[in-house]
Amino acid sequence: IIIIGDGKIGSVLAEQLSREQHEVTLVDKRSDPLEQSNNDLDVMIVEGDGASRAVQLEAGVEDADLVIACTGEDELNLLCCLVAKKLGARHTIARVRNPEYSDQLVFMRDELGLSMSINPERAAASELYKLLKFPSALKIETFSNKRVEMAEIKLREDSVLDHVYLRDLHKTYKGRALICSVQRGNEVTIPGGNFMLRSGDRINVIAQADDMIDFVSSLGRTLPAAR
Repeated sequence: IIIIGDGKIGSVLAEQLSREQHEVTLVDKRSDPLEQSNNDLDVMIVEGDGASRAVQLEAGVEDADLVIACTGEDELNLLCCLVAKKLGARHTIARVRNPEYSDQLVFMRDELGLSMSINPERAAASELYKLLKFPSALKIETFSNKRVEMAEIKLREDSVLDHVYLRDLHKTYKGRALICSVQRGNEVTIPGGNFMLRSGDRINVIAQADDMIDFVSSLGRTLPAAR
C-alpha cells in the first residue's frame, strides 16, 4: 500500500495499516514528517512529489495493491491517482474535500481510474448525524445506498426487550426489523424464535432506514429535539 501525503490522515492510516501487517510506503515532499514516520512506524519512505512518475516508480507503484492519495490538495490527489493507475496500481483512493469535485467524480471515476473518493469532513459529519439519530446505538453501518442500516445496540437494564422472546418481538415493535445476532458476554448467538433477550445483551439489528428509526425509538431512549 502506498500512501501519498504524510500529514495527519496519512500518518494515522500508515500507523493503522502497518499495525495490521500491511507493507506500507509513505510518499511526501517534506523530509521532516517522513523522518518522524520512519522512526516511529514500520514503513518505507520515499521523498518527492507524489504525482511524479519517477517518484511513484521508486515507491513501487507498479506492484501496489492500493494507492491512497491524501495530501491537502484535491487536484494533486486526483493527479496522483491518475498517474498511479496508468503505472499499474491495482486500486486508487483519493481524498477529495471540495463538494463540487465530489459531485463530478460520480461520472469521472472511470476516466480517472478511481476505486473510491473520500471526504473526511463529510464522513465525520455523517457519523455525527448517525449518533444524533440513533443515540442508543453503539455502531451504525449503512448498505444499499443508505436504504438499509445495521445497528449494534446494548439493551439497558430497564429495556422493554428484557426477557422478551424473539417470537414475541412483534408485540413490542410493530415494524420490520431483524435481530440477526446477539452477544451475551463472550458468546455470540444467531438467535431463533425461542431465544430470550436480556438486559446487557448487545444485539445487531438490520432494517430499512425508516424502520430502524422506529425500532430504536421503540426502545424508549431518544434525545430531546435539538434547538
